[in-house]
Amino acid sequence: MAVLYAPGRILYPMKRTGEKGEGKFERCSWDEAMDAIASKLLEQKEQYGAKSYGVLSPQFYAVLGTMGRRFLNVHGSPNYMHSAICNSQRMFSRLVTIGGPKHAQATDTAPGQLGKTKLLVVWGYNSENSAINQGNPYARLNAIEKGLKVIDIRPMQDGLASKADIWVPVRPGTDGALAMAILNVIIGEGLYDHDFVENWCNGFDKLAEHMKQYTPEWASPITGIPIEQIYEIARLMGTVKPMGINIGNGIGDQQNDGHWTVACACLIEAITGNLGIAGGGSAGMVAPPSLVKTKGIDILSDRLPKSKEDEEKGYMAGVADLVGPETPRWFQTMATQESGPTTAYYKGLMSILTEDPYPLRCIFGQSSNPLSATRSPKKVEEALKKLDFYVVMDTQWNSSCDYADYVLPACTNYESSYQFGTKNSAAGTFVAINQKIAEPMGESRSDWEYYLDLAVRMGYGEDFWNGDMDACLREQLDGSGITLEELRVANKGIFVERTDGAKPTEPVYQDYAKMFASLPNGKVQCYNEWIGNKPNCDDTGEISPLPVYHGPAESIAGTPDIAKEYPLVISDVHAYRLCNHSYYVDVPYLRELQPYPWVKINPSTAKQYGIEDGDWVKIESRHGWVKMVARYLESIAPDVLMSRRGWWQPCEELDLPGYEHLDGGSEINVLYDAELKNFDPFNSAMSKQTLVKISKLEGGDE
Repeated sequence: MAVLYAPGRILYPMKRTGEKGEGKFERCSWDEAMDAIASKLLEQKEQYGAKSYGVLSPQFYAVLGTMGRRFLNVHGSPNYMHSAICNSQRMFSRLVTIGGPKHAQATDTAPGQLGKTKLLVVWGYNSENSAINQGNPYARLNAIEKGLKVIDIRPMQDGLASKADIWVPVRPGTDGALAMAILNVIIGEGLYDHDFVENWCNGFDKLAEHMKQYTPEWASPITGIPIEQIYEIARLMGTVKPMGINIGNGIGDQQNDGHWTVACACLIEAITGNLGIAGGGSAGMVAPPSLVKTKGIDILSDRLPKSKEDEEKGYMAGVADLVGPETPRWFQTMATQESGPTTAYYKGLMSILTEDPYPLRCIFGQSSNPLSATRSPKKVEEALKKLDFYVVMDTQWNSSCDYADYVLPACTNYESSYQFGTKNSAAGTFVAINQKIAEPMGESRSDWEYYLDLAVRMGYGEDFWNGDMDACLREQLDGSGITLEELRVANKGIFVERTDGAKPTEPVYQDYAKMFASLPNGKVQCYNEWIGNKPNCDDTGEISPLPVYHGPAESIAGTPDIAKEYPLVISDVHAYRLCNHSYYVDVPYLRELQPYPWVKINPSTAKQYGIEDGDWVKIESRHGWVKMVARYLESIAPDVLMSRRGWWQPCEELDLPGYEHLDGGSEINVLYDAELKNFDPFNSAMSKQTLVKISKLEGGDE
């Protein structure tokens, strides 16, 4: 209810009346706003081509991944600008290393498998604050009580990391060096599964020779992990079986070495014979077939124009026209990116400034705040000021709204009934529609209604059910045996009981021919023939077929001259239980628990700088500075600071402010650089680590 009735809710369409960034707006009607948006899109399509339009997206699924993508395809633009901070980056790396489009099939030990697991390695995976819906914290704690051994690799020992048998406080951004050293030990000491390697690994001999240089002695000064501990965990991973590795956003999606870090973790699991076995990297129990057949929304991929270059180079439609490919153009195929081509979020925004290869001219920001969702908000602000036309649709006034031409009020899920889902189980299949519990606040509308309305105004109505959302829902239910009317009156949903006697079954273990079918030679890519020696996503070089380590652009070991002035490493958590990314900081009962922007610091480090627990501090990098409240945490390395992004929301009830996204505010992304060296060359994952110095801020938050 606090979210539903939050003071920051956007209630009416608003039109900018001042300069971008001034925050001067006046109320307007939906018709005025939608006519202006449709007119601008058609005008720019005529003048600059459809590709000049892009959508900022935090996800691949739900309304953005369906209606948003469908609209882009019909309009003719490939520029779906994915935020690249959650799941997809490590999914690509798994896909090209060990195969399997489903991430549960590719690696990760499913919660239902933990009872069979002897050793679980949790790597950059903050499961007590994210992915809670997958049951991981409960399942893991239950398994620990029954004897599961856990190695937890992350910079800060909080939450479930405190339950681990071994905590490995790796420096942020150096996980790749650690993974490579672990491979070095496992291969060098012969701890791998020789039969698996002989039968199911491509280029293992090349990998073995290549990894000789990446010793624990090499990795220790980079990672901050003692040499002895690297040997210890490597030997455990090589000898304890079944062993599973759960890979999180922290290493796969938010490092410039993200690809090879994930690939090396996958190779560790593979060569030790732990892929596709009970209790290892395997899916959970397989449910019987669903008893309710529904249809997904067709995103109309065939409507996206295929250019001459697409034809000549064998690209998927639209790839040649991407303004900033998220993965290499040659890699973006229906086999790898079924939902269509993608542009990297930050690169798309920067095209406005660089005009390379062309500038985006109109952007729709839906449930996405680019001043908090990506690095270098100072450059993002420049881009938003220069952008021809920017439209935001959100539930709350986020910090990027001040730069928009139109701001549209979005419903919450509590106010909309336009989405349904199914849940299959051993007992049967449950299907339910999202039942709204309140009428839309003010003049807020659902995202679904926005797309239908815009499509009709632009002449795309035939592809959008002529603006009839009920027709869209009925199409999805076609063949299910359930009508929309039946769903709407079933407040608790409809349950179809299973009467065929079918029961959940174990997954097929060690079905390697099927698991690796998509890979060159049908084998795990120790020497990667799929992506190796091919152009990277920026066409600035080739991707190595063997693991390489670059390290953060600024690091203690890699840039010692910078580290002399900026001796500490800072990073931020991807998710935190008291907010949803950068939202809900305005909810009073949540804000009471974290009233001010915080940074976790080891007490021994803090005392060196005269900083007490609760003091306001200034944290400064070569790229900007922020102010936060120091919070002591014993279980963090002395040279590491940890914080979180997104403090732009004020909390009026508690008289607590929001904080700027620029220097002197509390948006941690200000500290990070966003030059090309901070991107992973394969999947565009961006570094969220840099070097900083810290000092007590006299005068506190004044």
